Amino acid sequence: MKKILFLLFIQVTSIYAQTELLVLAKSGLNVRINSDLQSDKIGKFIYAEKVEVLKKTNKFLNITDNGKIIKGEWYKVKGKSESNKIITGYVFSGFLTKPKQKDIFEFINYDDNFDYSLLNTKKGDTLYSFINDNNDDRSYLRGDSIEIEWKEDLIYIAGDGDTKEIDDWIISTKKIKDGKVSDFRKNYNKEIKYYYTKNYAQSFLNDIYLIVENYIVNSKNELIKNLIKEKKQLEFSIEDRKRNDLDYLVLGIGHSFEHKTSTIQWLYYNNDTGRLYEYDLPNDKLIEHKY
Repeated sequence: MKKILFLLFIQVTSIYAQTELLVLAKSGLNVRINSDLQSDKIGKFIYAEKVEVLKKTNKFLNITDNGKIIKGEWYKVKGKSESNKIITGYVFSGFLTKPKQKDIFEFINYDDNFDYSLLNTKKGDTLYSFINDNNDDRSYLRGDSIEIEWKEDLIYIAGDGDTKEIDDWIISTKKIKDGKVSDFRKNYNKEIKYYYTKNYAQSFLNDIYLIVENYIVNSKNELIKNLIKEKKQLEFSIEDRKRNDLDYLVLGIGHSFEHKTSTIQWLYYNNDTGRLYEYDLPNDKLIEHKY
């Protein structure tokens, strides 16, 4: 009996996962025939235009822009040029957004005072803000370490018609480690009381509470430290006051004992600048508290 061998030929096709990115260059991004700076230009993509990545060439280069070195490679892309035509050519990837990024930051606060809700963080001494419109989690406290996954995407500037900008949008967040404020809440296990006479909005009072709480947690005042250690009831007063023709919110931190209130530390908060000051009573001066 003859044995018949069937040879199965499998054709393997390498398919590049197509990606849509945005143009970061404010003055536009040149498109060339080939992956070479000496190659002829065939057009330009305008700022914030979306382009489709067809191929990564693995041809890397560095470009100096306004004294800053930008690293990237040549991408073959397709998109609508400034003349409104669909063109295909090669561009420098350093002036395109990145698909996704992930890193760990120290949480500062949530900020709803703009057209888009923000989540503010820092890494080292550098501050970072992320668009937080699609993230309903408001559980983070100042000092918490959180992992953020984000992408660069479009925002539209209110009042400027269809003016587009590119900003960092949160995809997901995850707490990595509790900060000092989170630890304080777990161990102290009670609310800080506060008193006021003016009709402040509750959202404003909530913000002030967080500022005072963060100060208390990080304060070097030994009396405040002892109150925390002994789990005594902490409280603070809120009032408006002028000093050197500037408006401040004055916060008196202390505690009550036998129906008497004892103020341990006065704080001055400038709502316009967001700066917090400790009041040095003997020298009658304000010392900025970095919080």
